[in-house]
Amino acid sequence: MHTGTIFNIQKCSIHDGPGLRTLVFLKGCPLRCLWCANPESQAFGPELTDSPSKCIGCAACVAVCPHTCLSLNGDGRRVDFARCDNCGECVTHCHAKALQMAGENKTPEGVVETVLRDRAYYARSGGGVTFSGDEPLSQPDFLLDTARRCKKADIHVTIETCGCGDFTRFAPVLEFVDLVFFNLKCADPERHKALTGLSNEKILRNLAAIDDNIAEMIIRIPVIPGCNDDDDNLQALAAIIRPLKSVRQVELMTYHTLGEPKYAMLGRGYELHGVQPSSAAIMEYCVDLMNAALDDSGKTCFYEKA
Repeated sequence: MHTGTIFNIQKCSIHDGPGLRTLVFLKGCPLRCLWCANPESQAFGPELTDSPSKCIGCAACVAVCPHTCLSLNGDGRRVDFARCDNCGECVTHCHAKALQMAGENKTPEGVVETVLRDRAYYARSGGGVTFSGDEPLSQPDFLLDTARRCKKADIHVTIETCGCGDFTRFAPVLEFVDLVFFNLKCADPERHKALTGLSNEKILRNLAAIDDNIAEMIIRIPVIPGCNDDDDNLQALAAIIRPLKSVRQVELMTYHTLGEPKYAMLGRGYELHGVQPSSAAIMEYCVDLMNAALDDSGKTCFYEKA
């Protein structure tokens, strides 16, 4: 049985597929989007996070760290993330839970057991399970086993993906998937690389391949001020979306800063510090522009108002 690394399981979601849903967040992603709201999900294995405000100064973590990554002085406790190998020893001795591990290994059986606890809510609302993360397609064997078990239990299965994976490995998963949310960022490969760390050439090939193998797909575009919200990029994305057979809806997603504090917890800086979310007027302009570019394609663009 394949195990997978999960960093969160969230219940009673209403935003990531029909009805009430359980969201299973898988860890690991090849992309490094500047605006990523879940930086604790990017690495493929469990990793240490630090909330200094919770620290009570007991120094128990300092005493047990095998690599002397932690120190305590008059300025408080510090973590040297560059030296840390995420062994988790300090976490087991942190009485205040200031130090935590993001991510844990789970079996498909264990995940499905958690999902099925809310089976009654799915039946009443038309809901199910959504596999998200960073990039669930980066764990194709675990995803296949888990999705197959969910479908066997007659649970609606949705995947949210950036399209970053090896199609030959994740293609078998699509047999057990009812809906795909596919996130697009930029049309131009070099610009995509500058904003996410990788070109989008493989992503666009995967988009076309998924379109040929799935009945329903919704495109999601995060609108990031100063990064990808210009007319040229949105119109170019519309041109990519127009021929997709499985797509009827395009959702623009308003940028938010809720994930910024997590970067400090990982000992990292946030590159978009100070960038503010787009106003409702700007989002409506982007929606109108996309709808004009998608005209006569049978597709509709929208965004969820706060």
